[in-house]
Parts: sequence; C-alpha cells; structure tokens
Amino acid sequence: MNLTERIESVILSNLQPPEQRKIGVECECFFYDKNLTRIPVNSAESYSATDLLKEMISLQSNDEIKSGYSLEPGGQLEWASSPMKSLHEINIGYKKHKERVLKIVKRENLKMAKYSLEPLYEPSDIALIDNEKYRLMDKMFIKTGELGQWMMRNTSSIQINIDFSSKEEAEKMAYIADCVSPLASILFANSPFWKGTVAGENNLRYQIWNNTDSSRCGDLVDHGITNKNEIVRKYAQYVQTVPAIFVEDVNGDAIKYRGTLGSWLGELFDNKQLTDRHIQIALHQIFTNVRFKNVLEVRGSDRPPANFELAPAAFWVGLLHENRTQDEIYNLVEKWTIVDRNKLKLSAHTLDLTQTGPNNISIGEWIKTICGLSLNGLVKRNRKDGKNNESVFLKDYLNVFFEQGIPSLFIQKIFNESRKSIKDFI
Repeated sequence: MNLTERIESVILSNLQPPEQRKIGVECECFFYDKNLTRIPVNSAESYSATDLLKEMISLQSNDEIKSGYSLEPGGQLEWASSPMKSLHEINIGYKKHKERVLKIVKRENLKMAKYSLEPLYEPSDIALIDNEKYRLMDKMFIKTGELGQWMMRNTSSIQINIDFSSKEEAEKMAYIADCVSPLASILFANSPFWKGTVAGENNLRYQIWNNTDSSRCGDLVDHGITNKNEIVRKYAQYVQTVPAIFVEDVNGDAIKYRGTLGSWLGELFDNKQLTDRHIQIALHQIFTNVRFKNVLEVRGSDRPPANFELAPAAFWVGLLHENRTQDEIYNLVEKWTIVDRNKLKLSAHTLDLTQTGPNNISIGEWIKTICGLSLNGLVKRNRKDGKNNESVFLKDYLNVFFEQGIPSLFIQKIFNESRKSIKDFI
C-alpha cells in the first residue's frame, strides 16, 4: 500500500450500509455584549467566548447524547450534533443547545449574531483565540489571500457531514455536491452587511472563502477533479500537494512545517509511524466547499437566519441520501461542461437570480429545479424509513425564500426602509 492508497483507506474507513447512514450538522455563531461589541475571545474580566464554551460543555454533562463544542479562531461558538439517522433527531439536539445558549445570553445580557458575516467590525478589531494552530493559520493566510483573516475571525457557517455506503457512492455524492455548491451559496446567502455598510449584491462569505487560500479552498473542479471517476484517489493525491498549515510533534502539539502535507505524511509513512490521526489532521487542513474526512462534508453555505439552521442540511440530505434522487440530480449535472461550471462559480459571487446558468437556464430556475428534487428526495427517503417527513426543514425556508428573496438582499431592503444606522438596525 502506497501513501495515496493509505489516505484513501482512511477516507473510506467509515462505510455504512445504506439503511445505517447518518448525518451530522455543525453550526457556528458569534456573540456581542450589550453595547454590540464582540465578546472577548479569550478569558477576560467580562464574559468571554472561552467562558461560553466551558459552560456549554458543562451544561450537557448529564446528557445521554452529547453534542460537540469548540471555538473558531474569532470566538465563534461551534455546535456539532452527534451523528443521527434523522434530521428530526438532530433538531432535538439543536433545540436543547439553543435553549441553553439563550439562557446564557439573557443572563449575561449578550446578543447572538443574526448573520453569517460580521456586519460591523474588521478582523483587526477581533482578537485571535489563544491556540497555536490558529496562530500558524493566521500567519499563512496573510500571505495566501486578501480575505483569510475575515474568514477566520468574522464568518460563521454551517457544515453537513454525510455517511456513504461505498466508494462509488462517495464519488457520486462528492461530484453532485461540487457541481451544486455555487447554487447553494446563493440559496442560503445571509451576509447583508460588512464594515458597517451594505453588501449590495455581493455574495460576501462566498467571496471571502474564494480569496483565502487558492491551494486549499474553492471547489474540487478548481483542483483538477472534474468528474466522478476516481474522485477519492484524485482527492488523496491532491491533499498531498497542499502546503501544511501545521503538523503535530510527538507530544501532539501543533508546530510549524515548511513543506506540503504530502511531504509530512510521506516522512511518517516511510518511517512506519503514520497513523489515521495524522491523515485526519491533513484532511482537516483542506477547506474546499466539498471535502472528505471519513464522511463527506459539504460546507459552502452561509449560516442561515434564525430558526432555519437545518435548512441547508435538509437540502443536501434530500439530494444526496435518497438513491433515486441522487441518480436524477447526477444525470442533470453530469451534462454541465467545465465552461458551464466555471461560469456558474463566477456567477455565484453575485446575488442575481436572473444570471444565466448551465444550459442557458437562469440561476433562479436552476435553484427551483434542484430544490424540487431535494424536497422529493426527502419525501421518498422518509416514505422508505417510515419517519416523519424531513422536508419541513427545507420547505419552510423555501416558502420564505421564494416569497421574499435571498436573505441578504431582503434584509438590506428592510434596512434601507428603516432609515436606521446599521448598528441600531442590528
């Protein structure tokens, strides 16, 4: 077994029978004090993001099923569900998480952010978490793009982790998700302000991620992975070409490394010291909108408005986890040319549903078509397993979307009509 095959084996180490496949959701949010100043990231005299993290972990100590909690570099609290078969089960965990957060928010006189992008402050206004791997990331992203520090400190997102049952399914799912991801970034765009001003039609969080580090961000198609054939192998090869942000020493501490992830893993492999953990450390340093760990992670959507947090999860589960729908959407997107896909990626920088997408069909029509497939996929999936229809998580969001428009643009419309300052409006 060579290094590429070893990386492949880790990606494919969690294959599940179709009826046992699970879903995981990760959702981020940042917080303000009563003066609309971001709360301190690290421990301070006032209530900090570090305090919030510790308290949230403590509050679930007696829970039978626990969520995962962590802090992002700018103090964003990340809630991660336990893997579940149903979105309804995930929703139970999310409701419990939200109830606890809101109690703390009320007690500490805090405010939860409504948007996926920090509307008021620049990265220089936000301290970095006291963590060596994030310090190394921060230093790297200053050099690799213009907006990497915005990504680290000033954005929040939602990620969906999806089990697959075979290498072939993993590759088909990854290909579909990579094709559709630019449309999803428009569908769930929720970044109406930045630097204390309106965003206009700019799809800002999408733009930020595309100007962070071209070697590890973007879409799979940007890295030469253009069809579903041997995606896992090509991905394992691609990972090896990416510069390492950090590696771990023998004590498990993050340290700087000047080579690629492949050169680090190769040294360990040659010395018979390579473990699955080392490979996962490398896989977690890839930030493409669709990436492999030992599940498929789809990560290109903004954090949606309050009460719609599970809408992106429902969207992707409906498309990817019901086999007939998976085939339907694949048969659509496989006809898209590389020119179509690159044009779609560029179009996703702008929140305009009238732009022309693949096959000269508007982006708005493509979103309607693909959302229809997703809703049908959720209905078919639930009919099969006899559970309550999960389509409600997407349908409620789409009712608002098609009535009011893209959240970023609708929020700006309400703001302009309010004649308030952005700070007063928030």
